[in-house]
Amino acid sequence: MWEQIADAAIVIIQPGSLLLAFLGAAMGTVFGAMPGVSATLSIALLVPVTFEMTATSGLIFLGAVYCGAIYGGSISGILINVPGTPAAVATMIDGYEMTKKGKGGLALGTDICSSFVGGQFSVIVLLFLAPLVAMVALEIRSAEFFWIVIFAMSTIGAIGAGSAIKGLMAGIFGLIIGTAGMHPMTGTLRYAFDQPPLYEGVPVIVALVGLFSISQVLYLAEGKGMDTQLKIPEVGRMWPGRATLWKLRGVLARSSIIGTVVGLIPGAGADIASFIARSEAKRYSKNPSEYGKGSIEGVCSAEAANNAVVGGSLIPMLTLGIPGNAVTAALLGGLLIHGLIPGPSLFTDAPDILYPFILSLFLANLFFAVFGFGALRYVAKVVLVPQGIIAAVVTALAVIGAYSFRNLTFDIWIMFSLGVVGYIMRKADFPLAPIILGIILGPMAEENLDRVMTLAHAKELTTIEFFMGRWQTVLLMVLTFAAIGYSFYRDYRYRKELEAKIANGEDVGK
Repeated sequence: MWEQIADAAIVIIQPGSLLLAFLGAAMGTVFGAMPGVSATLSIALLVPVTFEMTATSGLIFLGAVYCGAIYGGSISGILINVPGTPAAVATMIDGYEMTKKGKGGLALGTDICSSFVGGQFSVIVLLFLAPLVAMVALEIRSAEFFWIVIFAMSTIGAIGAGSAIKGLMAGIFGLIIGTAGMHPMTGTLRYAFDQPPLYEGVPVIVALVGLFSISQVLYLAEGKGMDTQLKIPEVGRMWPGRATLWKLRGVLARSSIIGTVVGLIPGAGADIASFIARSEAKRYSKNPSEYGKGSIEGVCSAEAANNAVVGGSLIPMLTLGIPGNAVTAALLGGLLIHGLIPGPSLFTDAPDILYPFILSLFLANLFFAVFGFGALRYVAKVVLVPQGIIAAVVTALAVIGAYSFRNLTFDIWIMFSLGVVGYIMRKADFPLAPIILGIILGPMAEENLDRVMTLAHAKELTTIEFFMGRWQTVLLMVLTFAAIGYSFYRDYRYRKELEAKIANGEDVGK
């Protein structure tokens, strides 16, 4: 492994790689800072830019966009109390309070430093843990892979969605879309509707752009268009100082670990990690009463955690082919268009591509920090871009991206159709992440289930009997049903708490 790391280091210090990492980090920061443009949408829009790049260059660029966008989402939250990404909500709670007290620059500086530390820590874990996970994953058989996919989908319903039923329904809808086209073993057509472009299924990139880009455009169209009444306050001094950072060392370490661990769990994204880390930081704090009133520890804990999710979420995606959240699902699309199939064999089949990509994340975290301290006073103005302009730009990029994938007008219609579906589901409070994960994981689940059924038939066993033949499979089945059961229990408990508040005459809000 050390030889591969050394070879990768030579690749990423080339001028072209350095430039791509810097451009990706800068563009990700700018996109993330725009309210309404999430990290997922940033990658979905920029994946088509990598079509003509080599696999290594494309992944270096997209990885940097990922890191930059997760950090950038906090800028608008701190300055104008409007988070650029869901992951920045926890940061906004204390960050905006600091801005109101004239400490916006200190909040932004702490934000940059915390994001840098959390991101670098998670990449170190990714670099050394992912190959070990891949070695173990090589021993996983088809039955286990099938249940790993189902378990991943079930955890999305249990953790990542507001409603268990809606989360699971969205995941099933995605699985159905993912099975469109030819059956991998029999060649039978499903859901093709006599349309040749659908014979190979719904392209992941087209679905991704439609679900996240077009639905967001329709969502933005509900706003005030070209109107903006917000103003950016004075930023002021940004560097928090070594003494302040030293006092925050415990919060940084704990939050980085929490973010990395949460990133490993399918369905648990950066927003969940940031709130958990903030809660833990408050529990261990000497001044817990300051939280929510402008606590620098609140900003530090949330940002270290949500950026640490980056490395953690890439581990299941690269080693098992299972994206942990919507952002890594978008990044997975970038791998697929370059002919890379994520999974345990990726580390042995394409180490010359994979290790430069992982090492480039160190550069990405460094570059967004440099870019933040050097240009944030100018970049911050993008938070005031009117929604009408954002919607127009996103639409143009989405159409170009969908068409350029296969040069088919039909793909544009697929994109718009899924965009409308995504918008309707968002209005009905259905999460979109399980849909795109279902589209990606559906073919994997189907392929492994077909193998299981073939092997079971050869051994004259039923499929259930075959599943029960290995303790690993049984364990995954138990975990899957436990996750589904927990999701329904969580919903039941929430309803009971809500009913109790209503009975007591409390204001429950929306």
